[in-house]
Amino acid sequence: MRLTMKSALVLLLALLIGASGAAALFAGQTTAVPTQGEAVKAAGAEAAPQIVQDKQEKDKELQARQAEHEKFMAEAELNAPVVKTYGLKYIGATEFMRSAKFYVFDSTGTESSLTVKIAKRNIPDFEALLKKLDVEKKNIQFQVYAILALKDEPLENPWGQTETKEITDKDLKRVLDEMKGIWNFKHYWVDSPSFLIAKDGSGSTRAKLVGRYDLELLLRNVQIRGDEPGKRIVSVGEIGLTQRRGTSAQAGNIDDVLLDTNDITLKEKGYLVVGVSGLQAGLRNGALILIISAEIK
Repeated sequence: MRLTMKSALVLLLALLIGASGAAALFAGQTTAVPTQGEAVKAAGAEAAPQIVQDKQEKDKELQARQAEHEKFMAEAELNAPVVKTYGLKYIGATEFMRSAKFYVFDSTGTESSLTVKIAKRNIPDFEALLKKLDVEKKNIQFQVYAILALKDEPLENPWGQTETKEITDKDLKRVLDEMKGIWNFKHYWVDSPSFLIAKDGSGSTRAKLVGRYDLELLLRNVQIRGDEPGKRIVSVGEIGLTQRRGTSAQAGNIDDVLLDTNDITLKEKGYLVVGVSGLQAGLRNGALILIISAEIK
């Protein structure tokens, strides 16, 4: 009986020890494994940076699309055509549009007004060109010398003219001296200079020259190039010199073309030898030298 009770005590003690160890083990496992809520929270914390990055990329893409749309709309606005009318003071619509036609879709006008259909982006450049060209045209005064020259002693003295022994115009003398190396002229008959006025941009100007040779001068398409006084250039599209040789009942006036040259430029207040020509009427063995100068008024 004592043995049995002793064995029962030992068995009970063993069970108590085992239960205590299991409880300790169970308690350790419970602290090591997180609850479901903690696991979800931890997973959310790990996923948060990726979500933020995805959102930032979507925002950037949206902003890029918005910027592209705004750029497209701005371009469309600049290219949109508008109709504008301008008053003209010194230049006609036809003349101005020869220079401005690349800026507009269409245009119509008179000598005092101009209406254009134009893209908005072209308006500043168009108006700047209009401001530059619609100004009062300057006058250009041409001084013209038609000089008879000979290398040898004259065989005849036409109309009793006196040979010019001394040329007082120093600029004219300098030009004639430069020609000696080419032509070796020794005798000159210099008439008084002829003057004629042409406006900048004028289409055609004619004048009969002073002298006894019945000469007529033609200037076409006269223009000033440059803006700085003293350094400007005078451009002439055509210079023609004709001599009236007579008249005919059938043909009317009979003119000989002595000189006809194109695209000539000369410096402001400079002298230019336009050409040297023979004479059909007058001194048979003479040469005619045409010299001009231009001064912008």
